[in-house]
Amino acid sequence: MSHLFDHHGAPGKGYSQPAPVLPASELSIPDSLLRKQAPRWPRISEPEMVRHYTWLSKRNFGIDTGFYPLGSCTMKHNPRINEVIAQLPGIADVHPHQPEHHLQGLLSIYH
Repeated sequence: MSHLFDHHGAPGKGYSQPAPVLPASELSIPDSLLRKQAPRWPRISEPEMVRHYTWLSKRNFGIDTGFYPLGSCTMKHNPRINEVIAQLPGIADVHPHQPEHHLQGLLSIYH
C-alpha cells in the first residue's frame, strides 16, 4: 500500500502553511499540547491528495458495495426505506412516557 509521505513531489509543490495570526504566547493552549516542530506535510498537489483519499475510500468494504455472506441470525439488515421511515417526525421523536392517546397513529403502524 502506498503512503502519502512516500510520494516526494517537486520542491515547493504541495501545501504551505500560513504564518500564525496570533503569537503563541496569546494562545490558551497548554505547552504540553503545542507542537515542538512544524507538521510534516506530504509534498503533493491537491488533486493527488484527492485521488489518494478516493482510492482509500474504495478499499473500504461496505454493505452497499459488496456481498458479505458471514452474517448470523443475530445480525440484522435494515433496508434503507425502514431507516427513512424511522427518522420521520412523529416516529423518531416519540418519548417512552408519552400518553397513549398521542400515539394512536404510531400504534396502528406497529399493529
